[in-house]
Amino acid sequence: MDEAKIIEGVRGRDEAAFSAAISRYSRLLWVVASRHLPKAGGFSEHDIEECVADVFFDLWQDSERYDPEKGSLKSYLCMLASRKAISRYRRAAQSRVISLEELRQGDEPSFEDALDAQDYGDLYAGIARLPEPTREILMRRYFYNEQPAAIAARMQLPKKEIENRLYRAKKSLSCSLSERYKEVLS
Repeated sequence: MDEAKIIEGVRGRDEAAFSAAISRYSRLLWVVASRHLPKAGGFSEHDIEECVADVFFDLWQDSERYDPEKGSLKSYLCMLASRKAISRYRRAAQSRVISLEELRQGDEPSFEDALDAQDYGDLYAGIARLPEPTREILMRRYFYNEQPAAIAARMQLPKKEIENRLYRAKKSLSCSLSERYKEVLS
């Protein structure tokens, strides 16, 4: 069954056409979703499966949103899978709770140990002005004590880029914050 017949059948609520779409595109969508939901990030096969199922559910519920003039059904479904996986990743990142034991695992004194409570506001304001993903990289390195290699794997960026962003962020913060913070960042 070709794409035109599949989408026509899905729009007509033909379950055979919908099953054809699932069998034809599920492996591809699995790959797309797994790129954004890495196992190293704590995501399981169940999370990827739910993401793919959400894509097919959206196709069934709102097949009119697909416009064949804008691209193929394959590319439309891949785009949906990518968006759903990124949204799921962001929701998980926002709700992740870090235990005190995880924060204290490093041998070095943490970034927080060197600051007084009154200094947090200035520091967080300076960090908040950094662009993404530099802000996330800096937080992961100095607040969660993740190593650059682990950050690179989790964010799917080269390790050298992580190191360069850390260097530039520290330099930027040291220029914008007081002398006290320069000692902490060095």
